[in-house]
This record gives sequence, C-alpha cells and structure tokens, in this order.
Amino acid sequence: MNTDDKQYKELIRRWFNGEESEEDAYTLHTLLKDNNRLPELIAALEEEYNNLSATGYPEEQARGLAEKIAGIKLPDRESEVKGKLRFLGRWRVAAASVLLVLSVTVYFLATHKRNTGTPATAGNGTEIKPGMQGAVLTLADGSQVLLDTFQNSAIAMQGGVSARVTNGVLVYEGTGNEIVYNTISTPKGRQYHLTLPDGSGIWLNAASSIRFPTSFSGPERQTEITGEVYFEIAASSGKPFSVSVSNKALVQVLGTHFNINSYENEENIAATLLEGSILASPGRNKSAADVVLRAGQQALIARMPAGNGQTGIKVVNDADIEKVMAWKNGLFNFNGASLAEVMKELERWYDIEVVYEQGIPEKRMTGKMTKDISLDGLLVGLKELGINCRLEGRKLIVLP
Repeated sequence: MNTDDKQYKELIRRWFNGEESEEDAYTLHTLLKDNNRLPELIAALEEEYNNLSATGYPEEQARGLAEKIAGIKLPDRESEVKGKLRFLGRWRVAAASVLLVLSVTVYFLATHKRNTGTPATAGNGTEIKPGMQGAVLTLADGSQVLLDTFQNSAIAMQGGVSARVTNGVLVYEGTGNEIVYNTISTPKGRQYHLTLPDGSGIWLNAASSIRFPTSFSGPERQTEITGEVYFEIAASSGKPFSVSVSNKALVQVLGTHFNINSYENEENIAATLLEGSILASPGRNKSAADVVLRAGQQALIARMPAGNGQTGIKVVNDADIEKVMAWKNGLFNFNGASLAEVMKELERWYDIEVVYEQGIPEKRMTGKMTKDISLDGLLVGLKELGINCRLEGRKLIVLP
C-alpha cells in the first residue's frame, strides 16, 4: 500500500467516524479536483463503506455518509452484486463533471462554515436554507391544517374518513359515507408524501398540489394536480385512476408508477412513465390523438396550441428517468440543463425569485448535487462555475 492509498483510507475512515477536521474536508476537496486520483479515492470510499457494513455499522448511516461525500445517490442493496457497491463506474463517468466536484465542495463549505464571502441571507438577515418536508391540507369546509409540524398524529376529517400522519407521511384510512374533497398543496421550499384512500402513494414537489376525494367510492378514481407530482398507483380492478393536469391534459391508468411535471413556467407538460402503462390525452382537445406510453417513455404536451390550432403529443422513447426522478431522490440533476432551467428549480426549492440583470447567460450545466445544502453553499459552487449572483432579500440577481 503506497502513501497515497493510506492517506485516502485514513481520510475516509475519519469522515465515517465523525473525526474529520476542516483540514480533512479541504484535503478531500483537493483530491476530488484531481481526476487522476479519483479512482483510488473512490476505491477507498467503497472499501470503507463495505467494511463498516460488515462490522455492524448501521447500513443507512453508512450509506448516508457515503452519499454526502460522493454527492450522488447510491443504489439500493438489492441492486448490488455480491454485497459490493456498483457506483465505481458511475464515479469515473462523473469525474469529468465539474458540477459534481463542486457539489462536494459546496457540501464541505456549508458544513464547515469556511465560506470566504458573505452568507446568502434573506431580508431579515437569516441564512436561506434548503427546502424541507411540509404541506398545507385544505379540508372540504375550507379549513386548513399546516402539516409541517406533524410527525405522528391523528387529524380530524370530514365525511367519515380518518387520516393519520405517521413519520411525516399523511395516510388516509377508512371508507367515507359521503364524497368530500381534500387538497394537499406545497408552497415553494416544501415537498410532501401522502397515501391516498386507495393506498396509492403520492409525492409532491415544491409549489405543487393534488385535489382528491377522501373516499374513492365511485366507478373512477379522479384527481387533479398542479406543479410536479410522482404517483405509485395501487391497482384496483375496474376502477381506473385519472389525473387532470392543470386543466390542460389528462392521464389515465390502472396501476403504475409515473411522474407529471406541469409547472406553469415550463413550455410543456411532461408525463414520464416508470412502470406499467398510462394513457396521455391533451385535455379537452378531442381532435388530437391520445397516446399510450410504455415504461421509459415520456409524453410532452405543449401548453399552447400549434399553428393549426391543435395541441399534439410528442413522445420521447428513451426518457432520462434518473434526471426526471432526481427531485424525489433528494438531488439536483443538472445534466444538459440550461442556466434558465436550473434557476427555475432553485426558485422553487429555496423560495426565491431569480432575475437576470442583462439577459439569460447561454450556459449549459452538468452533474448532480444533493438538495440539503443552503443557498449560501450553492452560490459558492455557482461562482466557481463562473456564474456570479447577487442576493437582495429573497431576490437572486444573476449578473452578466
């Protein structure tokens, strides 16, 4: 074992055991910037992870620490081969990604408070933190319940249905005696997970909503959404599940996993299928053809009619599922994204307004970073990419 190997392993060991110093953090950062050293550093990370798992170290804790260091999401145990991690190849690919390196840099800077600039703060002088779990529940009578502070608690409902928050997840239970509607909405800077009365799992991204009956007693299971929502639909024989998307598109399913992005400031509504099949329809425009999607496909539905007055559907056969699902998995995935696309995502997650001092710079981004860093840390990373910003209150000004 050479001196470098020993250094890598000792750095990783100290990090996993909570013994790392600020100097260790910056040493790791320096090593990560040297692509020639990445394979050895990655191998040390993989070896320490497996050693800890084999000696009874809590796997979830080991995984979480490894993800923090790596700046990527690691595969589940079921997808590993002979108990070893399969992220070595992914790291080698990611070694060329400047933003991936910066994501690790940002995490170190945010964690160890070694930023040299002024922290990014809101108007009251407090640091702008990343988004969190939380939502607003609007009951049938218009009363509202703030779900941010509920972890394990029952919630009073109407129509004979009960609901309980368990470990931060809202779960509907029972069969109601009347059809009443609830709405779950997430403001900017919030995400939320709930289970519908039929057992379907729903995940809401920031600035999103879903409206649904508290009991699916009719022949169909009808819901309405805005923003971005991921669905894992429970199969129910003879009861199709439908999603009305911002009153501009309709998705119908029987049992499947899919994601819908329908933010108003996006050009298209995007329905992406992970598992099963869905029928995508351009809403009320009956002159346009419906499309049945297979797993891995994405339907892009234009918000504005084409020149002939019709709104058609474009099908992407090999959708980037990892990028589509990054938000749910706690990541920013900026691969191939324009600066404008990146800034839209930051607006929703940090609850800020982004403006451009002299037009939108023509820049393409790449790489990934975890979403649990402060805006201060993220701005440090953007600056290293040559993207300079100024923060005034909660307004982020992108400089030329």
